[in-house]
Amino acid sequence: MTGVSPLRVDTTQTVERAPAVGLMTARLTGLNGQDPSVVELGVWQAIGRRHVARTLAQITNVAPLVPEIYEAVWRQRSLGLLSGRPFPVSDEIDEMLEAVGDVHGATIVDVGCSEGLYARHLAEAGARVIAVDHSRAFLRRVLHRCAMSGVQVAAVRALAQHLPVVDGHADAVVIGGSLNEIGDRRAALAEAARVLRPGGRLFVMSLTKAGSRVGRILQGVVSPSGISFPGVDQTMAEIETTGLKIVDHRHDRVVARVTAERLA
Repeated sequence: MTGVSPLRVDTTQTVERAPAVGLMTARLTGLNGQDPSVVELGVWQAIGRRHVARTLAQITNVAPLVPEIYEAVWRQRSLGLLSGRPFPVSDEIDEMLEAVGDVHGATIVDVGCSEGLYARHLAEAGARVIAVDHSRAFLRRVLHRCAMSGVQVAAVRALAQHLPVVDGHADAVVIGGSLNEIGDRRAALAEAARVLRPGGRLFVMSLTKAGSRVGRILQGVVSPSGISFPGVDQTMAEIETTGLKIVDHRHDRVVARVTAERLA
């Protein structure tokens, strides 16, 4: 990647460029060569010594089978089931692309990327995509699906609350369906705001608190697994506390799509 490096490093670390894999690769070496952060099998292992929250939802995301079937089985049908209307993935992608605007040549961070559904479509549209997830299994699927689609993204293992991206580097940040199980939502949204340039857009698709009694019961059943369902007003308030301005909001039953912009 040319121009400003998208890598965020401590002052005690130096950046050593490596042969390109997708958008960028790097090797970070601490003092005396300690605690290196390396690219392994095309994935930048940038999570460091931080630990992933061990909720059932997080554990499920690293299980080998789930990344193999997540997009084909759940992602293709979930929004239609949850919104109460026909809601194909193609419509979701169109909304996301509309929200972030012209992406050709833009640097976009896909947070909680899973199999890279958003990342692949953004790359196909000409964006330079940094696809972030904590799950090695999902990131392997990202690289596999990108190879099958003929596109390249930078696959990065990191936490949403600690993005390895410098301040103000991203033209857009997208979060598709991961905010509900991401752990500390406020910290993740604050990181999204931090890495956005002035005028940059955040697009979030997430599930909100159900309005029906049956829906609330079902959400209560799955909540102990680490999946949260805040009200849509709470979600927007959490975004606005980061200093971002809400510019669009769409809501079908429990399926919310929120677009926000970083002010200058």
